[in-house]
Amino acid sequence: RVNLKQKRYAVCSALAASAVPSLLMARGHHVESVPEVPLVLDDSSESITKTAKAVKLLQEIGAYADIEKVKASRNLRSGKGKMRNRRYVQRKGPLVVYANDSGITKAMRNIPGVELCSVDRLGLLTLAPGGHVGRFIIWTKSAFEKLDAIYGTSSVKSSAKKGWKPPTNIMAQSDLSRVINSDEIQSAIN
Repeated sequence: RVNLKQKRYAVCSALAASAVPSLLMARGHHVESVPEVPLVLDDSSESITKTAKAVKLLQEIGAYADIEKVKASRNLRSGKGKMRNRRYVQRKGPLVVYANDSGITKAMRNIPGVELCSVDRLGLLTLAPGGHVGRFIIWTKSAFEKLDAIYGTSSVKSSAKKGWKPPTNIMAQSDLSRVINSDEIQSAIN
């Protein structure tokens, strides 16, 4: 059992880590050809109903290299799991987060490695599989805008999570040696 505040803190950390390209690459995602991270698509992408159109969209935004990585990673599982209907293992691909399902789940469910999730149902293991932060997330515009209402901001409390605010930075400058050697601190010490 994990405390509720710790769970929410972990989800916020996983969401923040998904916006750092170096963490995504360290996790093994191929995001070199993606124009920006976090990747936010127009709301019209929620109404795609055909897999061929979804694949074409992923190729246009440069996210298909990650799916090729997933396809190439399919291997036989070691151990007894092969006999227990868990025959193959494969890497994780991108997570597509949407606000309204107008057919996007049916369009993308058959693409290997792609997981879909509603913005209201985000969990820690979908955002950080295996406890490793840095999942490649493709957002729709309405889902990305809904995050502030669900999790709140540093100044506004969450409307969905009963007055919860995400953690704020205690230090504005994380480079401690730079802070200690600054003129303001040195003049106060001496």
